[in-house]
This record gives sequence, structure tokens and C-alpha cells, in this order.
Amino acid sequence: MNDYPAIIWGTRSISRQRLEQYISSVVKQLKGRGIGSKDRLAIIEPNSVEYVIILLALWRMGVVVCPLNPQWSYETLAQCCGLLNPRAILTSQTPLLSSKKLTIPVIQLRELISYDARQSTEAVAQEIPLAQEATIIWTSGSSSQPKAAVHTWGNHVYSAKGSQEVIPLKAGDRWVLSLPLYHVSGISIVCRCVLARTAMVIAQDEDLAAVIYQTKPTHISLVATQLYRLLEHKDNQVLLRSLKYILLGGSAIPRPLLEKALSLQLPVYVSYGLTEMSSQVATGKVEAPDQPCAKLLPYRQLKIDTNGQMLVKGEVLFKGYLHQNKIFLPLTKDGWFKTGDLGKLEQGRLSVLGRLDNMFICAGENIQPEEIENVFLRLPQVKEAIVVGKKDAEYGARPVVFIRCEGNFDRQFFKTHCAGHLPKIKVPVAFYPWPKELVTQGIKISRKDFLTRI
Repeated sequence: MNDYPAIIWGTRSISRQRLEQYISSVVKQLKGRGIGSKDRLAIIEPNSVEYVIILLALWRMGVVVCPLNPQWSYETLAQCCGLLNPRAILTSQTPLLSSKKLTIPVIQLRELISYDARQSTEAVAQEIPLAQEATIIWTSGSSSQPKAAVHTWGNHVYSAKGSQEVIPLKAGDRWVLSLPLYHVSGISIVCRCVLARTAMVIAQDEDLAAVIYQTKPTHISLVATQLYRLLEHKDNQVLLRSLKYILLGGSAIPRPLLEKALSLQLPVYVSYGLTEMSSQVATGKVEAPDQPCAKLLPYRQLKIDTNGQMLVKGEVLFKGYLHQNKIFLPLTKDGWFKTGDLGKLEQGRLSVLGRLDNMFICAGENIQPEEIENVFLRLPQVKEAIVVGKKDAEYGARPVVFIRCEGNFDRQFFKTHCAGHLPKIKVPVAFYPWPKELVTQGIKISRKDFLTRI
């Protein structure tokens, strides 16, 4: 097993033995700076080899890792650090390193690692206690205010073990770290590879096709937009067929995208998950575009309440939200966590129907935006669609839609199409093109960004 690399990027790689030496060296340096067990450290950095090495070193030390989105504004980062109260910030971002406004010590992340073999430290691997707090990850805030979710190492371990049952990692396999480490999906890729002792491939740029061509991975995690962009070029279709598993998640997946993936015989698996459940809850191979159902993974439990909301619990359920330096876990009386997602569970397979808090009332009728969005997502030219409720004095709220499409934006065509598939009350009263200036935070779309544009 030691013959296989642990980390790959471009044409370079790090062996498992060398990785252990780098980890031990980083541990020694951080301890020399007074960093110790149970301290919190914020990391504000895009994915990189150094980030992964330091992440593994911090877990080895018992430090709680607080990854933050480097694309967030200075004000947002400052607010997050105010809640987290980290011992220090690790980053290579020049504005943060030179800022005089920060009261928290800032450490140059890349200076903690030396690739000089003469300076490496003898590796001393240690087992990490399952109860140890490992991460504080911000929820995406796609439909509500983001929260700081605390996970234990055991949460991440059982998440990886459950994933292994459906998407196994074997000796010689390579999983592309194609999702950000400030999101639970990125963290979960690292944990799967570490626990299975397989290689992770660092995608340091946005050209995933070049990464696949150069590093020959076997596994990759993608959101719908990433897969769509890869499939735009025919040469990439051959590359994607060389993979064993393509794990697709993050948001609603357009039917034409699934149809194209199936026509190309791509090994696509859809996944439903949430930060509070340490990434995946249910995963399954796509057999038909109209039935992208997923199977509940081990170490997770799920049930549907009378309102159609999914409730979850299990070994992967997070420790709780951090608030005023205390952790609280909101559960029902019988110990279930409310996901806020609507779903249907039949014979152990899950279909996700939408978000409970996305729903709005129009003329006394409950409107679920995802139902309307799916009508548009069936069109081959439509890549993304978001429906929100616009306040209305007579109706309470009326549906409006934002559409990202190829070619001309034809409002009348979209209206006619929608009217042929939905009751009149659910047909949007306004059709907007996708805002070009919109920048989404994380890998999920925030509906709040659209509400401000109507």
C-alpha cells in the first residue's frame, strides 16, 4: 500500500511515508507557536496541497479546524471569526496577511511546510479519538441564515464508512478534491481518502478536464454545473467514461443533464446530504433520468414526518451549532434532527422534493418552488432555474423565475411551456434572465440573492 501516492497534483505526488513526515513537521512547528489541543484555528485559503497537509496535521494535534470561504468579504470573515474566536488564522492571502485591522494573529500558511527532505521530521502516526471535535463548518445558507456546525472526528469517520459501502475506494484508486474544503463535501473527500489509504488528487485550478487527463483519477465529486461544463466538449466525454464513479450532488439536477450522462454511459451517482449530517445521507446510481433516487447509507437513520419533512439521526449527526461559544443541538423530543427538506422514502430509496422553508403561499395555496423549477429544468436549453415568491397585496406572493439558458431568452416560450404543465396559479408572473453579475457563495445557490433582484 505504501507504493501508492497519498496526494497527487499535476505531475507531482507525495508518498504516504513522506506525507507522514510533513505532517509531523507541521505539528512540531505549530506546537512551537503555542498551538495545542482544543484550540480553534481558522483557515482562509483555496484548496491546495499545503492546505491538505496542514488540515491533517491539525487533526493529529486535536485542533478544531474552522475553514472559511476565501471569496467572502472582509466583513463576513471578520463576523465569522468573531463567533469562532480562533487562536489564529492560517492563510496565504496577501490582504489578510498585511491587514492591520485584525486582532487575531495571522500565520502564513505556506511557511509551515518545507518540502526539503533534510528538514523533515520522523513520522509518528497517532490515532484520533472519535469524540474529538474536528471541524466547525458553516452551513451553506441556501435558504436561511448560515450557522456554524461543529463536527467530531467520529462524525467524519462514520460518514466515510457509510460512503464506502456504496462508492468503495480500493488500493490504487484516486479521488479528485474538486469541491472546496470550506464545505463539508470537500472535507469528506479528504476523510474518505485518508481512511481508505488511497490517493487524493488536488484540483488546483478550474480546468477539471486537464486534471482528469493528467492524473487519471477513478473517483470525482461534482455539482451539476461542473458536470455540465465538462460535457460541453466531446473530448471530455471520453475522459469521464474512464472514471469508476461520478458523485453528483449539491442542488437540483436538470433532467437533460442526467439524460446526457446516461446516454454516454457515465457512472453517475446522485447524493442527498447536508452539513449537519457530515455530507452524504443517501446515495444511489442513476438508472433513469426521471427516478434519481438514492439509497440510505449505513450509520444514518431517516424518517418522514406528517408534513413530508425528512428527519435524521445517527453516528454522522453533528455535535451541534456554535452560538456564543456554546454548542446546542436542536432535536425533537424523541431525538431526531429536522432537516427542513421535503422527501419521499419508498423501499429504502429516497426522493428529495424540495425545501420546506422555500415554500410560500399564493392565494391560499402552498407553492413549492422546486416543483415549478423542475418544469423548466426538463428543457434541454435550460441549465439552471430558481423560483422565488414576490410579495403581492392580493395573492400574498406570486411566483417569479430566473432562468439560465443557452441561446435567446424567450419569455413567451417559457411561459407557454410552463402553462402546459402546471395549474395557472403556479405559472410565474415574471421571467428573468440569470443575473450575470451574480456570484454565489459556496457550491449551492442562495435564494436570498434572487429575492433582492425582484
